[in-house]
Amino acid sequence: MPTIVLTRLADLRAGDVILSLDGRRYRTPLRVTDALGPIAPGSPVHGVRLEPPNPASGIEWVFYPSQMDGHRLEVERPAPLHYHYPEQYY
Repeated sequence: MPTIVLTRLADLRAGDVILSLDGRRYRTPLRVTDALGPIAPGSPVHGVRLEPPNPASGIEWVFYPSQMDGHRLEVERPAPLHYHYPEQYY
């Protein structure tokens, strides 16, 4: 998978995998489950939800722009799927 460097949480997408923060690699890479948005319905607080590295812990992982923007995130982004529509062949 291609890797990119991002410095804004708004650029993360669901499915991205965060490999490192400011050059320090995560032992267990963090998978983005929800792109930047309200952390709860109707909440004014925005964040990026992550899959917890230890699901049994019950701890929710959320990155907030005020804490993370400006830091270098090395991210693995899945390649987009290419769909072919039948009308392309006529």
